[in-house]
Amino acid sequence: MGIKYRVDEDLAFLAYCKEEDLRILAGYLTHDKDGSARIASELLEDKDFKRYDGHKEQYRQCWKLIAGELQHFGGDTIVNLFRGDGVLYKEILSDVCDNQNVKTGKNSSAYDMENKLLEKFIGDAWEKLSAEQRASLLKEFDINKMSRDGEGLALLKAALMSGGIGSLQISALIASSAASMFAGRAIGVIATGGLGRSLAMFAGPIGLAVSAALTVPAISGAAYRVTIPSVVQVAYMRRECETRDFF
Repeated sequence: MGIKYRVDEDLAFLAYCKEEDLRILAGYLTHDKDGSARIASELLEDKDFKRYDGHKEQYRQCWKLIAGELQHFGGDTIVNLFRGDGVLYKEILSDVCDNQNVKTGKNSSAYDMENKLLEKFIGDAWEKLSAEQRASLLKEFDINKMSRDGEGLALLKAALMSGGIGSLQISALIASSAASMFAGRAIGVIATGGLGRSLAMFAGPIGLAVSAALTVPAISGAAYRVTIPSVVQVAYMRRECETRDFF
């Protein structure tokens, strides 16, 4: 049938994303955690994708195919067979938020909805950190003041909501932790963004938080194993582009 991409204002920025980041996103769509190919995935066999095989920017050249594949996984597979395409990203994101009991406003932007979801994973991971680990993480973000219990997490969430480099670093930390667990690689920005030390101690808890999210019983449980880590990756990529003034 071939992959069909629906014009989507919330995914159009993928055209400006880095090759490796797109490769990780595509990996969630094409392979299970154990490396087995997903039966429902069409990307690797798509003639246009294969045409760029060996190209140094294969994934950038095929960003619409990657976006279309994500849209396909976001919709009901049987329904997709009849309508020939998937659903828009914001619908996928809303569905993931509902699955994770993350409340979002009816008119919220994709950016704000992503922030709410990232907040949820930060909070889940925070609970798994020792007092020493929490202090170390806050120090990485130049957050050194905690006058009472719980303020550290609130300040971390505030840094996420503030936009700019703080938002990028926190979203990158979450996405890199997920990538380490589900794609076998960490996102490069961590190594160059001054967060290498915190990644080592925070990757485990945040990875477990994302992993736990994938075990939540749902009618379309198999789809969430694709859409949850994919949405986390897209959220990071959006903030990476934001810091490069692509918006």
